[in-house]
Amino acid sequence: MKKRGFTLIELLVVIAIIAMLLAILMPALNKVKKIAQRVVCGTNLKGLGNAMTVYANDFRGQYPCQGEGKRLVWARATDQAFQAVRTWTDGQNITLGASLYLLVRLADVGPKSFVCPSSDQVEFSGKNPSNFDIVELWDFGRYDGGTDKAYNAEGPEKCVSYSYHQPYGVATGASTASPGRYRADDTRSAAFALMADKNPWYDPKLPETTFTGANLANSVDKLFAYWVTNNTPSYGTVRQNQMVANAQPHEREGQNVMYADGHNSFEKISDVGIKNDNIYTPYSQATIDSTKPAQWRQGLNPITVDRAGADEEPRGMEDTFLANDYGDKVR
Repeated sequence: MKKRGFTLIELLVVIAIIAMLLAILMPALNKVKKIAQRVVCGTNLKGLGNAMTVYANDFRGQYPCQGEGKRLVWARATDQAFQAVRTWTDGQNITLGASLYLLVRLADVGPKSFVCPSSDQVEFSGKNPSNFDIVELWDFGRYDGGTDKAYNAEGPEKCVSYSYHQPYGVATGASTASPGRYRADDTRSAAFALMADKNPWYDPKLPETTFTGANLANSVDKLFAYWVTNNTPSYGTVRQNQMVANAQPHEREGQNVMYADGHNSFEKISDVGIKNDNIYTPYSQATIDSTKPAQWRQGLNPITVDRAGADEEPRGMEDTFLANDYGDKVR
């Protein structure tokens, strides 16, 4: 007797069941993937923390700060990034990535360690017009709008997923003195945040907003409004909605933060610095405002002016300000 095959209806039922199972499983699988990416990101930061410690041991307790103490301009691209030997001079351009790149040059850290799998960044390829080895370069490529797209389409803006405690200090106008007076070293406490996911203030996915009306409810500016005016929204509202001030790569649920002693933690809010200091903003005064709940430090919009202006450097030894390179027209 000839064996009967599946009918069309039976096949459709099987397909429907499989589709239902996939619909049930996909959110769980996506959640597992998200957690896995978060763990990889944290592992990256942990490794960078270990490299920072090694670097500091070799350089009298100082964490990476490129520029040989010259007055440099924090810019979108580092001058002469592809030059094998160079001497820094006053007025040259430098990125924050150039300081982090010292870990590639001197601490045996690969470019992949600087990329969070949840981010939009890509691993630096090492391409350069002179075919120098990757440890001979001075930055994660260049992204300066140049016509030579083979070598100008990367840079720290595109190849670094993490923010770093601002190592440069304000000098004159938009120029900086390297190192800054409040750069981090190995004397900082275990509560001092040294690196984390990218600063949300420099996030192009947050549109330009004002400090009024409905815009407040959906912007990091909600926090700024509280810090500046100390009226509505209230402290409790700010705390409940602090997710808007979290980093973008982890869906604003929080950020991986690496502290000065090398330990890493996923933090659901960004006021995790010393005495509730917000790690993504410099505070507006050198002393703690005791009138704020939990000794909350007032925060400044870090991009009120161009990069390396007065609002883009730490304001004291206990003030964490984690910054990262960004495009010329972020917000």
